[in-house]
Order: sequence, then C-alpha cells, then structure tokens
Amino acid sequence: MRQRLSTMPKTLRALLVILLAVLLLGGCSLRFAYGKLDWLVPWYVRDFVTLDAGQRSDLYRRLAVQLTWHCRTQLADYAAGLRDAQTLFSSDRVDAAQLEVFLRRGEAWWRAVLGALMPDAGALLAGLSPAQVDELDVSLQRRMADARQDYLSGSEAEQHAARVKRMQKRLHRWLGALSPQQRGRVEAWSRALLPTTETWLLDRERRQSALVDVLRTGADAAALSSHIRPLLLPDEARLPPAHRERQARNRALTLQLLADLFNEADTGQRRRLLGEVDALASQFESMACTEPVRVSGAGSP
Repeated sequence: MRQRLSTMPKTLRALLVILLAVLLLGGCSLRFAYGKLDWLVPWYVRDFVTLDAGQRSDLYRRLAVQLTWHCRTQLADYAAGLRDAQTLFSSDRVDAAQLEVFLRRGEAWWRAVLGALMPDAGALLAGLSPAQVDELDVSLQRRMADARQDYLSGSEAEQHAARVKRMQKRLHRWLGALSPQQRGRVEAWSRALLPTTETWLLDRERRQSALVDVLRTGADAAALSSHIRPLLLPDEARLPPAHRERQARNRALTLQLLADLFNEADTGQRRRLLGEVDALASQFESMACTEPVRVSGAGSP
C-alpha cells in the first residue's frame, strides 16, 4: 500500500494566498501575519480536511522548508520592488505603462512561489485517503457556492455598487479619503469593466472537479503528479479568446484608473502613499532572514 502523505491542494494554495496577501497589509499587521504563517496555514487547512497526527507532522516539515525558502530568497525582492515604486511615486505624474512594470514584477513573484510549492503539492495530494478526498470535495463545493454568492449575487447595479465599495476601501488604505473627482473615476472604471467572473468561476469549478476525479483514481504518486500540476495552476491559454480579450481590457482600464488617481492626488494623499510604501518596504527588509524558520505546530488542526 502506498504511503499516505499529508494534505490537500488547498494546503499550499493557502500558503500562497497568505504569503502574497501580506503585500496588502501594513505596519504591525504585516509582521504579525508573516510571523504567524506556521499557525495560520494549518488553521486554514482545517477548514478543508481533517488531518491525522502523521499528516500534521508532515505538513509542518514541508511548511518550514517553504517558509525558510521564501524568507531567504523572496522578501528582499519585495522590498526592492517597493523601493522602486517609492521612487516612481516621488514623480509629479505616472502613466499606466509605468505601473504595468510593477504589476508584471508582482506576477513574477507569484510565479516564483507557485514554482517552489508545486512539487510539494503534487507529493502531498498523492497521499490523500479516499475519505479525505470526499471531505475535500465537499469543502471545495461549499467554497464555490460561497464564491458565486460573493461575486455574482444581486442585480448588475448591486454588483457595480459592491465593486466600487471594494475598490474605494482598498484605495483608502493608500490614499486616504478620495476626492469627489476621484470617486467619480472609480465609478466610471467599474461601469466600463467587461464581465469575466462567470468564466473565471466556471474554469475554477472545472479544475476542482477534475482534480477530485484524478485523486479518486487511486494512482501512485508518480502518476498523479503529472496530472495534478495543470489542475492547480490557472492557465490563460485554456480560457476562451474572448475572455482573454476582456481580461486584457479590464487590466488596462484598472492600470489607467490607478495612474489617474495618482495624478489627481493632492499633497496629503501623495505623502500618505509614500509613507505607506516606505513602511511596507521597511517591514520586508527587516523580516528577511538567514536562519531556518522553525514551525512549532501550535496551530495544529
């Protein structure tokens, strides 16, 4: 009988989400969140599947290796990127093309983390028991229903209002209160966006269903790994050309929105933005490590 390893697809996806989400946190929140990943990831995993003691131990071991890699090799790059952004935001004006450079840089960070985690993800998934696969399936279906409720419920006008509210909340952290002109730009941006959510959710649902089907085949780890990786990774080429065109248009609209908001920002807003970027860069600089990360297992599910 093949050895049952640890956990599930969302284990390492959870780590990814949390690692990159810290880019949107600030001050003490960033230091706290990053320093507690050894607790947060197992806690997050608990919402998807029940692990036994051996599986939890394996999860902690793999997590320690990944956190050490990330801390040693990635945080300095994050800090450097933020310092470059700080220089750009010291200019009088910016344009969308300049901002896209930073977006592409962030996407490269994301791909680096994905590449580092995928080998572990394949090995861990290969060890799921049939009961765990069933539990995972139920959890994924529940999360999909929640996502549809969050993103697709309500009328078009209600979805527009929710989208504007989310964007204004994110912008407030960086710029503070928006002016009437800036709020108008956010409204116009939201109305100009083309719908992509339904296709995105359908692709996510298809990949999740295919992943569960693969896991239920009972194949060995080597056979499973070759099938698992493409199901864990979003693939733009797999989506319809019309959807990719809409995504590209929405991306351009969002970059232009951010450039316009900066160019319309007053002195206080620019001072706030520079201060937030400086504080975040300083946090990443101070957190870069040289010693291996210790995972205590304090957050064991």
